Amino acid sequence: MPHLDLQQLAFWSPCIQDIIHVANVLYLLSYSVRDILWLRVLTVVAALCLLPYYYSCGADPLWAPIIWNLLFTSVNLFQIFLLVKERWPRSLQGLERRIYDEVFSALTPGEFVKLVQLGAWREDAPGTVLVRDGSVVQEMTLLCEGTAEVRRGDTVLAKLAAGQFVGEMSFLTQEKAGADVVTTARTKVLSWPQDELQRFLERHGDMSFKVRGVLGRDLVQKLRRDTPPAAPA
Repeated sequence: MPHLDLQQLAFWSPCIQDIIHVANVLYLLSYSVRDILWLRVLTVVAALCLLPYYYSCGADPLWAPIIWNLLFTSVNLFQIFLLVKERWPRSLQGLERRIYDEVFSALTPGEFVKLVQLGAWREDAPGTVLVRDGSVVQEMTLLCEGTAEVRRGDTVLAKLAAGQFVGEMSFLTQEKAGADVVTTARTKVLSWPQDELQRFLERHGDMSFKVRGVLGRDLVQKLRRDTPPAAPA
């Protein structure tokens, strides 16, 4: 866009003023959306809308804001690329697909892949102690196949099935285990070292919120299942 002379500037001035209003409306919308991807997209469009104004609002282009706007836009475009790549549908197969659909559907496919890569798959024989009463829980574990029991002494407090977590209470509260958890069949589990998982989630704030929500729902379901119904009045 060539620089405008005074006559052209007078002609285009109303249009440029409208573009300024459009840019500010887009900035306002970007501050009101909760999705970080849409926030960045709206910010980029708003910044680009301001470029004609910075170029033609005076006798000479305002190169400083133009350059800074282009720099901010470049950074946002790169982050948009990363977000779209992370959210792009992944080809999940077999057990991973079932785990994602049943447990981690709140995460994007890209986030789920990162979480799985952080963990380790393991198969355990019946009678394997996953958590010991009174111990510091080193891992958070997801039962992917098989079953387990929560025991205190000879008393079975609860039974766990595929799709449920072991050690999530310790992960959330940093407290020691309050019971033993023992497998009752051959199991396949996905486990994460608690320290590594904590550090990972600290670096990924949005993902941390989602994962803790998944763990919270698992705890609520266990409490509802284990709480006896109230006696009728």
